Amino acid sequence: MQPELEALLVLQDRDQKIRALRQQQKSLPTERAGLEAKLASAKQLLEHAKQRGKENEVERRKIQLEVEGKRGSIARFKTQQQATRKNEEYTALSKEIAHFEADIQGMEDKELELMEQSEEIQETTAAAEKDFAKSQSIIQEQITKLEAGANAATARLAELEADYAKLASEIPEETLDLYRRLFVKKGDSAVVPLESEICGGCHMKVPVQIGSQVRAQHLLTQCPNCGRILYRVI
Repeated sequence: MQPELEALLVLQDRDQKIRALRQQQKSLPTERAGLEAKLASAKQLLEHAKQRGKENEVERRKIQLEVEGKRGSIARFKTQQQATRKNEEYTALSKEIAHFEADIQGMEDKELELMEQSEEIQETTAAAEKDFAKSQSIIQEQITKLEAGANAATARLAELEADYAKLASEIPEETLDLYRRLFVKKGDSAVVPLESEICGGCHMKVPVQIGSQVRAQHLLTQCPNCGRILYRVI
């Protein structure tokens, strides 16, 4: 194989690895954001459960205060009953007492319902705390691995870019320019094998004359269909 072709194949290998690493680096912020979004979602579920617990507690305390107030009113009504000598006033106070006692019964039923809900909320909160702790541990480990991979990719990319620069400096400028234009344009490879007269890039059959030139290896030969540089498969 021609030295130029060998050099181009090595350069292409570095190019492809550099491109893959750059793509990896480009996807890292998205991957990290996805992991952080999962953690935020788990935390949100936990915060929601805690908030429900607080609201439940506030509502129960509100009912308790209202019950205490109504019991105080009932006590006052009964004191007034004992002091009055008027039947109408006594009857009116009795109605007030009955009304307040009914209110208290309804409030206590509601408080009992809230207490039952509180037990469910506590179970939900405990489960959410457990899930969050588990998610936090797993996701933090994944983020740590992601960061380690990013650091390794950065170091490897620096090595490859230095190697690429050295290799490129040893290739004739005209050949290097052709290679670079093809690599950018084709997006996958600029130098491809020719096997059974079939181009390894566009998979089209090439003329016999082109195949002969590639096998002779006297000069760089391009596929007449896609323009890629061809090399012989031994």
